[in-house]
Amino acid sequence: MEKENIHRQLNRQIKKYFSDGFIANNEAIQNFIEVVNLSYLNFEKDAELFEQSSRLNDLEYYEINQKLKSELEKKENIQNKLIQAIKQLNDNEIKFENEDGSIDLLQILRNEIESKKEFQDQLYLAKSNAEKANEAKSDFLSIMSHEIRTPLNAIIGLIYIMEKENTLNSFQENLEVLKYSAQNLYMLINDILDFNKIEAGKIDLEKIPFDFKELVLHIEKSLETKASENLNRIEVIIDDKFITNVISDPLRIGQIITNLVSNAIKFTKNGLIQIKIDQIQQRDGISIFKVQIIDNGIGIDIEKFKLIFQKFEQAEAKITRQFGGTGLGLAITKKLLHLLNSDIELQSEIGIGSNFSFVLELPIFSTNLELKNNIVYHDYKEENLDGLKVLLVEDNLINIKIAEKILKQWNVNVDTAENGLIAIEKYKSNAYDIILMDLSMPVMDGYEATAIIRSTNTLIPIIALTASSSYSYLEKAIKIGINECIIKPFNPKELNMKLRKYCR
Repeated sequence: MEKENIHRQLNRQIKKYFSDGFIANNEAIQNFIEVVNLSYLNFEKDAELFEQSSRLNDLEYYEINQKLKSELEKKENIQNKLIQAIKQLNDNEIKFENEDGSIDLLQILRNEIESKKEFQDQLYLAKSNAEKANEAKSDFLSIMSHEIRTPLNAIIGLIYIMEKENTLNSFQENLEVLKYSAQNLYMLINDILDFNKIEAGKIDLEKIPFDFKELVLHIEKSLETKASENLNRIEVIIDDKFITNVISDPLRIGQIITNLVSNAIKFTKNGLIQIKIDQIQQRDGISIFKVQIIDNGIGIDIEKFKLIFQKFEQAEAKITRQFGGTGLGLAITKKLLHLLNSDIELQSEIGIGSNFSFVLELPIFSTNLELKNNIVYHDYKEENLDGLKVLLVEDNLINIKIAEKILKQWNVNVDTAENGLIAIEKYKSNAYDIILMDLSMPVMDGYEATAIIRSTNTLIPIIALTASSSYSYLEKAIKIGINECIIKPFNPKELNMKLRKYCR
């Protein structure tokens, strides 16, 4: 690892306790420093995410107050004009020509007053709702801070311990804890990004043939270790009549089931979690079936049923303190089910357990179609991409090094460019199969570079490999010719899948 690529704070600690020779001759230490350095760099990006959320909260609250202030000023002006008009009538002793006219005028004034009062009540209600929403978001930020600080505490504490011990005896054990903590941070950020995508209507469901039963069995296997930590057991019960070959989005359906089973594991101790699938009906090439995730855990109060499906919410504050979590999992699950034209149902009793269920209506496919179960990243088998020539456009040296190491594991021929201008020159003089393009770079950014390349070549696949998660930026990228976007920190299996998709 080059010294200029290491975070400044980490670099000071390394210089303090390790000599250059010791690091150069110890590959395990080098790998460890890379893992810790990546966590340092990712943490700075997390801070930017929180700042953006806070600014949005302040803006929303400010707009509601300004609207209320404006309407109250209008009301006061109308009242003053009415008072002046009445005074003028009294001073000049002006009388209505008939009683009917005066009654009409009084009725008009009464209607106006009632209308303004109703509108004022609505504004106060809107302000109250905005304050509650702002309070919920503040609570969410507090929870997120706690959730992010927990794995960071493990990372910082282990660095301190390893500095003090200065031995390699516990190196592997400490490295595993660091890896687990980094994965937790990654999952937290993914939850936030997924929720924002759904809120903005930016998630399009795939239509892929897959084996639903195999998907469920993969999820069971992947969560066995997590379940055993709470002395739990997972059981899959599938109706013998269940039609397993369906067409939908296995990644998003897998996310729904994984969220629900993970929740069941978290709130159950020394118990049983069941994934149950029952065939309801088959008609016109459509399979209608019910999926249930049943546990015998702590249960949920019936009064909290609606609350737990709202964003940033959990049943009680003590739940967050005891079990952790962001309060986004069930909100994401509910919204994904809405995209699948379904909804989540809940039956629960305190101390007895919970049953989360949903019904899906999915097209059936013939068995001669290719199955795509490996779309689920944790079960996806990375493929050798021997002979693929990729231009990696990236200005951050540590990101270049990481991407190069990952790509070379798949025998990809990698060429690099430090900015968009260099990328264009290399593109003109070389033949590449795919371009991996960062969007934010000095000299020339990825947007401009892509636009120039697209002016002469509309066919070469260009994948944005970027830390910019704002939808306005990603929409702009798609419009100028980016084929797909992968958000950093990226899953190597996702990158392998995307490259394979465009591999000739």
